[in-house]
Amino acid sequence: MAQICSFWDAGCVDPLAQTAIAFGFPPLFLENMNLFYAFDADPRGKGQEPMTKVSFWIGYEAYINNSVIDLNRTSEIGMRVGNLTGSPSGANNGCDGVWGSECSYNLIDLFKQAIFDLTTKGEYYSNPLATVIRRFREHPPFVPACPPQFFEIQDFPVDPFAQETETDQTAVIKTTGSSNSPWRTWFIDNMTASRQAEQVAVAIIGRAPSYHSLPPADKDGIQIELVCAQSPAAGSSGSED
Repeated sequence: MAQICSFWDAGCVDPLAQTAIAFGFPPLFLENMNLFYAFDADPRGKGQEPMTKVSFWIGYEAYINNSVIDLNRTSEIGMRVGNLTGSPSGANNGCDGVWGSECSYNLIDLFKQAIFDLTTKGEYYSNPLATVIRRFREHPPFVPACPPQFFEIQDFPVDPFAQETETDQTAVIKTTGSSNSPWRTWFIDNMTASRQAEQVAVAIIGRAPSYHSLPPADKDGIQIELVCAQSPAAGSSGSED
């Protein structure tokens, strides 16, 4: 059977392995969403060295609760894929099993505080989560109980997927993704399929006021969710509720 998607085509992915994690993102989204994480591999991708291709997207029924749109807000998802000691299980959509509940709490608090500070300082920003992740990568913060190199990673792509407008209480939602149309794709040098299968994908999902919006009253006006996924063995797909 002909391969439907070339390894080098960043506009699609023909997954060696794929997993889907269901998570909730209320109050804006009324239904659970699925975070899809997939990878392909080429044993001689770059010269004679192995290489992997990683993609993610969200799959959802875009039923939203318009009544909660009281500010202009942007929802975004960022993902880092790398070595972490634990395996996804437990609370915070599997992330507590990766690094413990204390790290999850501290990481969520860090993002809430940083985005709150960004929204209240008055300086221009386009996408709040992307702005904060970029700054954390430039100057990695110390996060108690968390892996020390969390922000020191080659790729940490961030994609906006919902834009709320307060005046008419509407939201523009990004088209649901698929392997034929992943939201983000990137390539990792010197990575084999078996090593990629051991990596943990960590998604940071945020909903925060846009630049041209009033800031929230406090940091709890910023919504942050963590989702952690690990691919099943290459050649299979799995899902976890």
